[in-house]
Amino acid sequence: MNVAKINYVAVGIFITIALVGFIVATAMLTGRTGATDEYHSVYKNVTGVKFGTQVLYEGYPIGQVETVTPVPDGGSMKFRIDYEVVEGWKIPDDSVARIGASGLLSAITINIDAGNSPISYKPGSAVRAQEAADIFKVMSGVAGDISNIAENDLRPLLATINTAVGNFAITVETVGDLLDEDGQRMIKQFATIADDLSTLVIDLNERMPRIAENVDTSTANFADLSTRLEDTREKLDQLLAQSQGLIKDGQGFVGQGQAVVGENRADVKKAVEDLKHVTESLARHIDSVNLNIEGAARNMYEFTREIRSNPGVLLSGSSPQQKGK
Repeated sequence: MNVAKINYVAVGIFITIALVGFIVATAMLTGRTGATDEYHSVYKNVTGVKFGTQVLYEGYPIGQVETVTPVPDGGSMKFRIDYEVVEGWKIPDDSVARIGASGLLSAITINIDAGNSPISYKPGSAVRAQEAADIFKVMSGVAGDISNIAENDLRPLLATINTAVGNFAITVETVGDLLDEDGQRMIKQFATIADDLSTLVIDLNERMPRIAENVDTSTANFADLSTRLEDTREKLDQLLAQSQGLIKDGQGFVGQGQAVVGENRADVKKAVEDLKHVTESLARHIDSVNLNIEGAARNMYEFTREIRSNPGVLLSGSSPQQKGK
């Protein structure tokens, strides 16, 4: 074998090794080093996502995006992203697949935020998706809001402040004129008020000992009243306790009476029937009894009248006139 052929073989072997190393490195970077499991997520916005986009699990590369498929959803459009991850990789079923970038200049990735559920997604399942936050869109919206505030709020506010400052200057000038005209009179009135306050303070200082004494007396009276009220409360408590005892005794007496009535119900019923019979008999004969009583009363009245007029009737049985005849 000549030198040229040896060189060609060496170059071919080197190129082959380089290609194999490149393929292995690419597979390692994309996380595809063997069998994989398929998952998918559905998003409204897939900016920056394409074939080969890395799929990370808490920042660790486990796979890549295979396809991005538009899916009609009513009057709008959504996008299904199918991706493959390392076979057997467990993804809790409360995990979230979030589109984003780790830095301002970093590539877009799909990062799966791991959940805490003990149950994992099955291969082929749809992983819950969360849209990417477009920082430039947010900054544009914030800039628009700031411009709107400056145009519609700050300018009218500045105009109002200028007007208020002008009015304040006019007010200060007016107050200055007022002080020039009426300041001396106001000072005299303040001096009079100060003298009155001084007199009032002196009077209060003189009366303060008596006020303190009256307060002490009132406090002592209040303490005595509190003690008496406490004694009264204790007596009322005792009275209530005795009343409750009397109520219990009365309840026992009523219970005993009910028991006695229950035991002698037949005798009581017979006595009531006899009393009813006697009452009915008296009601039937009451007129004749009243008539006899009335006649006896008249006879007794005549008898007593005769005795008063002639007591001798009791011995002789006849009047004195009859004896003279």
